[in-house]
Amino acid sequence: MGKRYEDKLVEALKERQELTDYHGAPLLVKNLPDSEERGAMDPRLYQDSKKMLKIVGWLPKKFMKMDTSPKGIAGLRKVFNAVKSIPCVEADIEIEKRTVRMKDGYLVPVRIYKKRNDNEKQPILYYIHGGGFFGGSPDVVEESVKMLVAKTGVAAVSPDYRLAPENPYPVGHEYCYRVLRWIYENASSFGGDKERIFVAGDSAGGNLAQYCTTRDREEGLYRIKGQLLLYPTLNMAGVEDRFYQPGMEHFEMAPHQKKGLSKMIGMFAGMSSGLEKILGTSDVRNDYLNPYTRNAGNNPPTFLTVGEHDFLKIETLGYGVKLHEAGVEVKMILYKGFGHAYFDNTGVYPQCEDEAAEKVDLTAYIWYNVIIQYRR
Repeated sequence: MGKRYEDKLVEALKERQELTDYHGAPLLVKNLPDSEERGAMDPRLYQDSKKMLKIVGWLPKKFMKMDTSPKGIAGLRKVFNAVKSIPCVEADIEIEKRTVRMKDGYLVPVRIYKKRNDNEKQPILYYIHGGGFFGGSPDVVEESVKMLVAKTGVAAVSPDYRLAPENPYPVGHEYCYRVLRWIYENASSFGGDKERIFVAGDSAGGNLAQYCTTRDREEGLYRIKGQLLLYPTLNMAGVEDRFYQPGMEHFEMAPHQKKGLSKMIGMFAGMSSGLEKILGTSDVRNDYLNPYTRNAGNNPPTFLTVGEHDFLKIETLGYGVKLHEAGVEVKMILYKGFGHAYFDNTGVYPQCEDEAAEKVDLTAYIWYNVIIQYRR
């Protein structure tokens, strides 16, 4: 099955992009490839979402909060576990399935993605899926990970870590960190280079990825050479500062879409307040769950990306500024016309393919410039 868009739209995203300034930090803005309307949703996304926007626009506020009952979680998992990508990666990608034993004896399934017959030692991308800590799976991001492998030549590892609320915090976090250790110790067995490990994750997976980096730094191991955080969950506690001041005034919305968009942004923001109960902890302000308030120094080069209408936009960009001010090499990209979780739609929207290409540029920079410093 082919992509649902023409390649010229990916080219147009490059041609129409603008490098801007956000609180003193560079921000690459990806304008819509075929629309001049300010604050408008991507035309393809709008066609796919307009019925939902209409429904959400008329929902009472009482439905804006997350239902954390077993029935509510089951319903949300059906949504979060849906595979939206279209098979479109033409490269021959080999998928190997293994398991990693945890301290408690549980075997975490992992998938290893490589270009078939590629015998050279490859950089490793450790990709952790999102899903609010209670949903999602490697299936949801598989086509996206395959595209990253096809475009970068990395060997990717994706874990099917245990989810909350059945496995409360810090189980999922510790499992993901233990998989990182396994990757480092077993890299040669699947053709990976343990000296070139990058960690990545989307949404809650971005939080888990940052946790792995933080722990890696705390232990003085420096196994992670770069991190790629896609619309990450960083400020779960909603701590306000000069960069994070929540409010709809931070979101530009086209007038004819404003009612539905503002309600949708508010609905997702409201769902975040239920994460404490799902994770089984009242301490979401700690440095691991709320890395936004942690000293941003000592992080590796970082790639951050978020959508114009994403409820996590303010904290994502604010974190990028903090990294920049701390002297960390950071690349921030804002995609106009999109909200949350767009990278799950590889083959559906041209922005997903463009984002994979941007990761190629960043990882190339890290491999050939920054890593030399780590090896000195």
